[in-house]
Amino acid sequence: MAAVPNNDESFAQIRLAPLLRVEALYLLGDTSIGFVICAKEGMTVRQPGFHAVERGELVILTLMTAVLESQLENGLPITYHAESVNETTLKGWYATITGPAEIIIDSPLRAHYQRAFLGFEPDRGTKILRVRPDAIVGHRIQRIPAAQ
Repeated sequence: MAAVPNNDESFAQIRLAPLLRVEALYLLGDTSIGFVICAKEGMTVRQPGFHAVERGELVILTLMTAVLESQLENGLPITYHAESVNETTLKGWYATITGPAEIIIDSPLRAHYQRAFLGFEPDRGTKILRVRPDAIVGHRIQRIPAAQ
């Protein structure tokens, strides 16, 4: 994120207001790109994903890497992060979702979810994951006016 500009004296500070679960899912529904986050040998690895929210679950189209495949095979939860921040106003939000995930292999269900990703051509390396959020953490980024 960009540094806070000091040339606007009408704003005193930036505030992080916690998002409710339903609000975070709603905001995620208004965006389409984020990052799948995995741990590999003590390092955090993030890879892009395209997402949609359906019935309180997160559906992600992403490249299936060895790290992600290992995480799924070991039954570890998936973490996904998305944000939308205006660099001029420094207003926006971010949300991080963690929960169990599964690869969608059922053909009719895959076709149903594929319609959520119009314009994205699946190839042999991409998979569609469905994440059932156990934890959702996020904040709305707000600029607080200076006291008058």
